Amino acid sequence: MGIYSNNSSEGVTPKLTKLITAILAVSILFVFCMGETRAFAADDNTTAAVVQSDGNSTGTATTTQETKTTTTTTAAATTAAKKTAAKKINLKTPVFVGEAKYDSGATHPYNKQTNQLIVRYKAVKNAEKYQLYIKGGKYKKWTKIKTTKALKVKVKNLKRGTTYKFKVRAVNGSSKSEFSKTQKLSTAVMDYDVYGYQAICRIVFHEVGGMAGKFWDKPIVYVSDCVVNRFVAAKYTKKGVWASYYKRYNTVQDMIYLSGNFMSSGGLAADGAIYSRVPKRVKVAAYGALYNKTALSGIKNDGTVYYWCNRPYYSADSRIAYSFKIPWGYFNVWREYWG
Repeated sequence: MGIYSNNSSEGVTPKLTKLITAILAVSILFVFCMGETRAFAADDNTTAAVVQSDGNSTGTATTTQETKTTTTTTAAATTAAKKTAAKKINLKTPVFVGEAKYDSGATHPYNKQTNQLIVRYKAVKNAEKYQLYIKGGKYKKWTKIKTTKALKVKVKNLKRGTTYKFKVRAVNGSSKSEFSKTQKLSTAVMDYDVYGYQAICRIVFHEVGGMAGKFWDKPIVYVSDCVVNRFVAAKYTKKGVWASYYKRYNTVQDMIYLSGNFMSSGGLAADGAIYSRVPKRVKVAAYGALYNKTALSGIKNDGTVYYWCNRPYYSADSRIAYSFKIPWGYFNVWREYWG
């Protein structure tokens, strides 16, 4: 009991108070220092994080911008392509080049006239290609036979003596022009070369083609038919007496000049029947006979006549197809050889 006297308490208390105060001071200092250290570390980490974040942010922003730019460019290109594809190009309607009927192989290639035709048309501005259609022969309806950049097309494997129709249109991508007007072309009933055609014209000119006046147009047409029909009968249809007469001759000019049933080339020349003197109406009539087309003065060709001759008197022979009164008698066209 005496140990815990008031005197003892008063002596201890000041010392204890000083100790506690010192401890508190040290603790506060320690806490303060630790706080500063952590704050400094936090600042470093924050700075690093900010730097790292800034770096990542810049990269991400750049990548995003590039992606947006690429996407925009691609979208723009796609849109432009669609607009280009969708844009309609106005193309004018093509126009056919006219048929070369004679003195040329531009439409009817020599020695291939029975099964080939050459179709020609004029160029169309901005056209990339042309589509050619055909109808006739084995083509019972309009059929596209060629898509081409060329301005002429050789059509092969056609039927002899047949009329075909053609139409063409210009094309650029999905854009197409209107179809052209229809062009009609026919294959010939026989093949011939330039000299064969001239030989036909020369003999027709010699017989009736040198006569003046429209009266002679029919004789000109029918004599042209007779010459062509004889060669066709001999070489293609093997018909009647004409086959045995002329089968040995490979060309129509040989039949005319060498067979003895017409005239030689020299004999025609001696009579003035040279090709340079042949008038246009004879050339047109010969073309009509070769292609079985009404050509001269609206006179229809006749594929059933083979022979002609003059007689001083009228004859009612049933084999005569046409008889024309002329100053020196009658000019007769026969359906067969009369003897």
